[in-house]
Amino acid sequence: MRAVNVSSARFRGPGMSKDERTAIGHRIRIARERAGLDREGLAARVGVHAGSIARWETGGSVPHAFTMERIAETCGASADWLRTGHGEGREAVVPASAGEEAGDVFASLDHVARFVEGIAPRGQERLRKLDALEGLRRMLTARGALPDWWYLLRERVENGQV
Repeated sequence: MRAVNVSSARFRGPGMSKDERTAIGHRIRIARERAGLDREGLAARVGVHAGSIARWETGGSVPHAFTMERIAETCGASADWLRTGHGEGREAVVPASAGEEAGDVFASLDHVARFVEGIAPRGQERLRKLDALEGLRRMLTARGALPDWWYLLRERVENGQV
């Protein structure tokens, strides 16, 4: 009979793939950033160590159900959305005011994707594209709105899809 490391299974989410843990972590990060919190701020409000937040956001592990509820409550998100991506917060939309403030060129995923693809052919110059997205993130964050599509586009650039 094979021995199972119970503590490792608990922290990695038994039966949960790395992709599932990464997706949950991605949504936790989106919720945290939307709430205007850094990792230390969220950790203090939830009652955990900032390293736990980092581990969850990178897909190293997932929080327990109670902690997931506290994260959702603190960040103003749905716990179901954090766990599954379904429900409140799943649509990649830009609030009208954010699109107006940032200008029409930054109003949608399609517009910005075309802009990023113009930097270099698909799959090439990944670092330059990520730099451009980081500058856009700073601009949008300074104006108070970081839309969901920004995260989707960054993920596509990181995977060489744009």
